[in-house]
Amino acid sequence: MLWKKMLRDMRSNFAQFFSILLLSLIAMWCYTGFQANVIGGKRAGAEFERSTNFANGWIYGKSFDTKDAKKIRSLSAVHDVQLRTHVLGKADEKYHTAEIYCYFQKDAVVTKPYVMSGKAFDPSDTDGVWLFYRFANASGLKPGDDFTVHVLGQDFTKKIRGLVVTPEYEYACASSDTDADYHNIGFVYLSQRLLPKEMQINNEIVFTCSGNPLRLEAQISEALDGDYAFLGDRKSIDGYNRLTDELNQHDSFSYIFSFVFVAIALLVIITTMKRMIAQQRTQIGTLNALGMKRHKIMMHYLSFSFVISAVGCALGIILGLKTFGVLMVKMFAGEYYSVPRWAPGYDSKSIWLAVLIVLICTGAAYVSCRQVLKIHPSEALRPAAAPSAKPCIFEKLPFWKHLSFNTRYNLRDVSRSKMRAFMGVFGTCMGMLVMTIGLGAYDTVGYVKSWYFSDIQNYEYQVLLKDNSTLEDAEKLESDLGGELVSIEMISVAADQHPVSDDIISCKLSVTEGKELFRVSDVDLNVQPIEKGTVALTMKQAKKLGLQKGDKVYWKKIDGDEWNESRIGLISRHPSVTGITMLREDYEDMGFDFKPMMMVSKNDCSKAADRDYVAAVHSMTDLKAAFDKSMEIMNVLVYFMVFFSALLIIVVLYNSGNLSFNERVKEFATLKVLGFKSGAIRRLLSTQNLWLSILGVICGLPLGRIPLQAMMDSNGDAIDWPCCIKPLSYAIAAAFVMLISVLVGFMFSRRIKRIDMVEVLKGME
Repeated sequence: MLWKKMLRDMRSNFAQFFSILLLSLIAMWCYTGFQANVIGGKRAGAEFERSTNFANGWIYGKSFDTKDAKKIRSLSAVHDVQLRTHVLGKADEKYHTAEIYCYFQKDAVVTKPYVMSGKAFDPSDTDGVWLFYRFANASGLKPGDDFTVHVLGQDFTKKIRGLVVTPEYEYACASSDTDADYHNIGFVYLSQRLLPKEMQINNEIVFTCSGNPLRLEAQISEALDGDYAFLGDRKSIDGYNRLTDELNQHDSFSYIFSFVFVAIALLVIITTMKRMIAQQRTQIGTLNALGMKRHKIMMHYLSFSFVISAVGCALGIILGLKTFGVLMVKMFAGEYYSVPRWAPGYDSKSIWLAVLIVLICTGAAYVSCRQVLKIHPSEALRPAAAPSAKPCIFEKLPFWKHLSFNTRYNLRDVSRSKMRAFMGVFGTCMGMLVMTIGLGAYDTVGYVKSWYFSDIQNYEYQVLLKDNSTLEDAEKLESDLGGELVSIEMISVAADQHPVSDDIISCKLSVTEGKELFRVSDVDLNVQPIEKGTVALTMKQAKKLGLQKGDKVYWKKIDGDEWNESRIGLISRHPSVTGITMLREDYEDMGFDFKPMMMVSKNDCSKAADRDYVAAVHSMTDLKAAFDKSMEIMNVLVYFMVFFSALLIIVVLYNSGNLSFNERVKEFATLKVLGFKSGAIRRLLSTQNLWLSILGVICGLPLGRIPLQAMMDSNGDAIDWPCCIKPLSYAIAAAFVMLISVLVGFMFSRRIKRIDMVEVLKGME
């Protein structure tokens, strides 16, 4: 009997219960969708690391030999050790002169290349090369093709034996790009026997170990007599760490979106159940009088929220895995990251969260029911006494009597239905927040693009030089075409002259000639020159090291033995190049040889590609096109935010309006008897929705910037994107909310016209 009654009640209150179903569905849809990406990515990553015997520690230095490797292997916590020569090379011009990181090895024990197609890596094969599969796919290469890499002043042309990937390159971005473009970056594994004996210099030791490798620093230093540059762990590998940061970001998103929709669902449940139980007061009293226990009646009313939220959560889990989860994995695993066998994942957390949501929704229904169910049956059989007509707080306003009937009527209704009004304001506020984040993400892309390509990159052409080019070649090119030479290399940075590994940051050193073509900007994004005798240190790295302008910063090259001291003259910001920028004359005064990797110029350099020492020429048009391609994911984010924001606002405003209509239907019938037209009554209902929308918009306006910046910062220390939300975006979001509010008001037009005057008589019985 109660089951049939529940179905009838759900049908008569379809809009409210459908809202609860939809909100719980979306909460689990968002959570499961994001988590499918996170769980699948972590599982695939863990298997990837296991199958490649991924290193835990990296020791960098000028030269290591087998004796050094044996010393490291003798440490009790160390398991496997691998010597290798790691150098940067370049591809041919027909392959965009891409940056190709070369690994020359005599064996394959640690961080073994994972084969995507072709043969496994054979360190004794001097006729073959193993190429990064992403670069190969972008360049139209396959096993059996010839590939040439220019490195260490030599050209190696070998057969591609296999296409591979390693955890060190789960994410890969060229130094000239702001995001992954696999036309411009790759890596190869080659036999170390290809190199002349005098060039077989191992500059890295990679090893696996138990626990944190940084805690082995003292033992490693003692074993190597301090003859190494620095020790790094997995966090120092940007290609690995970027994916970890991305997955952590998605994990946070899953909880944030779920919280928003569950919070709105709770408000809908409280207002819906409270109203329904008040309407069924006499039915409850009758059931009690007929001998039905109170706990059974309570379970009946709790079953409304329980069944609806449970069905919504179940559908949300299925949709999350089958739709959004699949889309996220295809987007990230297919376009940006290189992790084999990355598929949507699922674990028990989704079930437990669904159980928690159902319990919360059921608990909210219990809070709404318990007061009415405490009433004695004899009292419950009688209709509830009409609430006393106390003056509302707004009536104390000095201009109250001058307000229109419409305004006074709605102000009184808001004061009497505070929970419903709060639901409307809070829901609209959250919708405004989500939409502002979506539109702000789109604005941020344009803002960063303008900052990067107009302010920092004050040039029209970028000429990349080959690895075997000389300084004389570069200076002749600069003399002929006009421009500025720039060098970029990997370094380690610390705040102390004798740091431990925990206090060392791996980043880049950019050396410029100070001609203001390759520029730096301060923390306010204003372009500033670098003062002679000082360096510019990027903001995130300065904060991490606890350094400020005027402090000393210490740095050394990958193959360096001593820490160099420089004074910070500027805290700078750059969207993708983190570390130190300094002038060429200061760099050379410190005893280093300036070796430029590129020349930038405002002049036409398209013919420079004909020179033997030039690797490639990129115009600003090419660079912007590559940036736009890499930012396509932001468009998906905008669509996602706008869709869920619109859905949230529609559900909240319609549900608020529906509750308001049902609670005041007798009042509206009375107004019709008094001569009010249907249009005037609809305006009464629409006015309140509009007020709540405006208040929600005002509350939501300042909230978007903080979570948007947090979203940008969650990409890790290698990315520094200042968020930007244009006034137009705020206006569009607000106008969208207002439009939905007006449209929701029109949805009640037909229902108002159908109000039967008999309702008045019912109300007077």
